[in-house]
Amino acid sequence: MSKGIRASCAAFLMSCLALPAAAVTFGSPDGNGHPFVGTLLFERSDGYYSCTGTMLSSTVMLTAGHCTEEGGVVNLNTWVKFAPDITLNSGCSTRKCLNAFLDKASNGWIRGTPHPHPNYDDFAEFPVTYDVGVVVLSKAVSMPTYGELPSLNFLETIKSAAENNFTVVGYGMQGLIKPFESDIWARYVGTVKLLELRSTSDGGQSAKYTNNPGTGGGTCFGDSGGPIFYSNTNIVVSVVSWGLTPCIGVDYNFRTDIPTAQTFVDSFLP
Repeated sequence: MSKGIRASCAAFLMSCLALPAAAVTFGSPDGNGHPFVGTLLFERSDGYYSCTGTMLSSTVMLTAGHCTEEGGVVNLNTWVKFAPDITLNSGCSTRKCLNAFLDKASNGWIRGTPHPHPNYDDFAEFPVTYDVGVVVLSKAVSMPTYGELPSLNFLETIKSAAENNFTVVGYGMQGLIKPFESDIWARYVGTVKLLELRSTSDGGQSAKYTNNPGTGGGTCFGDSGGPIFYSNTNIVVSVVSWGLTPCIGVDYNFRTDIPTAQTFVDSFLP
């Protein structure tokens, strides 16, 4: 974690018997509620990390830019999986072994090619972040439905309390502070409220959402790149991006209803 940015999960230890990543804060198990939301496991020079993403088509997953590259270098390897609960009992102690385990089709992981937004630069222009990316899967995944992008400036239309209902889904931690600390690698769901659209003076790239027990949900490490859905729809209005406090208080999530996001993402969709 750097510059107060909420990054993906902690580095994976090479003595792996299991890789913990855990749950949406103050949420509940999602089960098969959002089967088109999956977890990403990716390799970088310093280890393995996890994030969350949403399938927008049979091959295109939406996620955060910081889940696709770091320091101008894209992930060495990226895999995705859509099971509600993740177990990684590889028995490996080397990267070669683990990568072979993840590449074995029977273990349920699918390789993907990561693509960060061309202007993403590790938050160097913060608070303008361009923190959006996609992962193109090596094989198509057929699902009953997929996530959808909103209409442009959709969040500008949220004017009343009755309209201010959003659903967050992800594989991230339950929290870092007791009694909310938890570390279960599973897809969880929660609810959040929209607080502000331009609270960071960034030209409207990041929207501010709640993250506390009173509102029923929030995000933490490992939820990065995951979706903020409008109400109970499959419309992804933001992707989980960064926060100032440790998985509690408020979150700042990259808007997908702005031209910067949609021009980039649309270039990968049919």
